[in-house]
Amino acid sequence: MRAAVVREWGKPLVIEEVPPPHAGAGDVRVRLRVSGVCHSDVHQWKGGWPAERAVMESLGIRILGHEGVGVVDELGAGVTRVRIGDRVGVPWMNSWCGSCDVCLTGYPQWCPNSRTTSVSVNGTFAELATVSERAAVAIPASMDDADAAPLMCAGVTAYGAVRRLASELRMPPGKIVAVVGGAGGLGHYAIQIARALGYRVAGVDVGPERVQFMATLGAEWAFDVSEAKAEIRKLGGADASLVFTPKIAGYELALKVTRLVGGVVAVGIPDPSEGPLPVTPSSLITHGTRVIPTSVGVTHEFDELFRLYDRGLVQGHLARRGTLDDLSRTLQDMAEAKYVGRAVVAL
Repeated sequence: MRAAVVREWGKPLVIEEVPPPHAGAGDVRVRLRVSGVCHSDVHQWKGGWPAERAVMESLGIRILGHEGVGVVDELGAGVTRVRIGDRVGVPWMNSWCGSCDVCLTGYPQWCPNSRTTSVSVNGTFAELATVSERAAVAIPASMDDADAAPLMCAGVTAYGAVRRLASELRMPPGKIVAVVGGAGGLGHYAIQIARALGYRVAGVDVGPERVQFMATLGAEWAFDVSEAKAEIRKLGGADASLVFTPKIAGYELALKVTRLVGGVVAVGIPDPSEGPLPVTPSSLITHGTRVIPTSVGVTHEFDELFRLYDRGLVQGHLARRGTLDDLSRTLQDMAEAKYVGRAVVAL
């Protein structure tokens, strides 16, 4: 099969023929049509996440991508729910055990026995990929391949982050939510989702183009990062902040603008060289701030997100439609923040 392969970290991907994967027990193989391009792909491509890079090197994983959409063409032993010909998504969460304490508590994203697409299983920048039957996402017939692909990670991760405002922080609709990195691949979904669920949104990003973009998404307020602290404080502060930017500075801002007994939902993953989260136990206790980690979504969260999409309350903004041959340029442009919205590649 044809695939985009990492031969050297941070160097252009090599397009080549590689052996096709086959569906193992409990897995299905998907003949991919489209894959989204996620900012996580940039970090992995550069080898910027040491833990993930070590796993990839130990397992020989060299194909990135975790937002695939295609048609099932092979079933592994024991598969009963998915059939040949079904259109499914291949998300970041490739499998989880479903029986450990973490899974049974409702957080399979942190299952110690999980597999992740593009880290422990080769990814979706290829013609074929495998995914467990449990993790394969059924795509509604009403949804286009290119629209569905970015929802496999960016969309559902944003949904899961917003959902934690209610599930973890017990925050009712009508409260003010700051979305830091609101014009990015995840943040632009989060603004729409938060608004659809009844929250008042203050979007924060860098530069007039991104500020204007957040306003068109429905943010009640849209601020450049240079003015965000002062302007959000004029509102009385944010009841909660969602941090999507992969910068420690984004977390510093969120902690400064969040009200007493508010919450900061952590999504963006800064480079380890930027250091730790800028908070002390004393400041947490003094202000009552709750820091809630979140990760990608699974199963029912896709269904809930799709319902918002079908109602026209959430939509992706596709800035790039390309192929495997120009994928390296797309990754570089994404790293340099040269466009807003999402990118997809046809396979």
